[in-house]
Amino acid sequence: MENLKIKEKKTKQIFSARIFFFFILPSLSGVGMAFSFSPQASFLFSWISLIPLFAAADYYKEKPWARFWSGYLSGMLFFSLSFWWIGYVTILGTAALVAYLSLYPALWLLGLGRPFVQFSSYSSKTNLLNAINSASLWILLEWIRSWLFSGFSWNELGVGAYKSPLFIQISSLGGVLSLSWLIATINGLIFFSFRSLYRQFVAHSFYFPKLELLSLLLLLALCIFYGEYRLNTPSGQPAFKLRYAAIQPNIPQDLNVTIDPEAGFLEEITLSRQSLSYFPDLICWPESPFGLDFFSSPKLLEPIRKLQQAQPFSFLSGSFKATGEELFNVAVLLKYPQEELELYAKNRLVPFGEFIPFANIFPFLRKLVPFQVDLTPGKTSNIFFLDNPKLKIAPLICFEDTIASYVRKMAVQKPDLMIDITNDGWFKDSSGAFLHMINALFRTVELDIPLLRCTNTGVSVWIDQRGRILNILKKDGKLVGFKGIMVGEAHWYQPAETVYKKFGDWIVALALLTLSFSSFSKIRKFL
Repeated sequence: MENLKIKEKKTKQIFSARIFFFFILPSLSGVGMAFSFSPQASFLFSWISLIPLFAAADYYKEKPWARFWSGYLSGMLFFSLSFWWIGYVTILGTAALVAYLSLYPALWLLGLGRPFVQFSSYSSKTNLLNAINSASLWILLEWIRSWLFSGFSWNELGVGAYKSPLFIQISSLGGVLSLSWLIATINGLIFFSFRSLYRQFVAHSFYFPKLELLSLLLLLALCIFYGEYRLNTPSGQPAFKLRYAAIQPNIPQDLNVTIDPEAGFLEEITLSRQSLSYFPDLICWPESPFGLDFFSSPKLLEPIRKLQQAQPFSFLSGSFKATGEELFNVAVLLKYPQEELELYAKNRLVPFGEFIPFANIFPFLRKLVPFQVDLTPGKTSNIFFLDNPKLKIAPLICFEDTIASYVRKMAVQKPDLMIDITNDGWFKDSSGAFLHMINALFRTVELDIPLLRCTNTGVSVWIDQRGRILNILKKDGKLVGFKGIMVGEAHWYQPAETVYKKFGDWIVALALLTLSFSSFSKIRKFL
């Protein structure tokens, strides 16, 4: 009888441990990563959010599939809490997206075993290598996520540091992935240090993680030093000045509500007329929220030309353009007194929003979304030229400003300014528009080019070359869900050639090399 009670007690302990390591710890990581993107959450969330997943990987070090499924649970919570708002457009599509994205944390946790991570050792050297390999694997998976199946790179681990202009400066070296690497490495150093401390404490031995602590402090010190250098080093006199007016019409986007295009157009004209009192050099309208087409209906430009005659300014707006059976989402620039429109056709379309990937192979995928017409991607990444003041502008549409590799491709043409026009109205007053903005913010640091965002419902903002928000449209503390005009006079420097602009995602190659070397070393020891 006594043996039966002991056995029952051990069974309960094992069951409780499995619940803790398989469900509770991964859930803490998933929620922690999601909270790191909230403006109300602490800056520290992303810097400790992976620690529970490391603990789960340690517990299941001999059970790779248990690691995989606990990582998948963490990913489900992280991406569900991050992207639930896409469900305003498509519930099935959102479920499919979350199910797919959750594979990445699952694969990462699956990879936290031999040959990359050695849980059998507690030495300082092994702890350091474990942290570095874990971070390298993390950013390798983030990089794959950014391009596989057309890519969706939002909410990389490094984006969670958006609140700190000091720390995000390292994005100018290796992009946002370099910041993801730093945060993942620090998570790993903290976990493996405390793991060794606990083991030695249980064994009644003294252990001080000198190498781990030194590495952590060195990484943070270098990051802080570089951030201070970039934020405080003068770049001479500002080379550019622009008076701008970004029109935010707040036209509702709902499949069940019919939009009156005429009313929407008049709203934008009215707001533009009001902005003339500020004497802007440039008036921006957002990505067309009601099917505006300046090419099929050229008379729509007449009210704009009349405003330009009353007071000269350049006009940049979203539009659609139909050519035969093709439909393009475009940005247009009309300079006064120029008659012809300059045009940029959106190159990177939103999957399941503007086109359905693999719909020709799997027709059922069209049933996941309410849109049945695929747009055609543009073929060239051309830039616009302003005459007064003289500026080269990289036009971006919608989520293109979140795609680091694409914006870097445009930066090869050496624009002076990036302007993103977008319509996030489909996501109502959710966190979607805010997440869009903070994911785009990193392009300014990576490429040393300021960004003006003009939106239908928010977040309209001016971000300088160091990722600092200098102007933002608010009303009663809200960033979305209202109409308004964001006006400002921006001054900035000639964009510099950053390391990231020149070499791109070199840190991914370094991560791959690190993992390959670690694998080779372990295999050679085994042989």
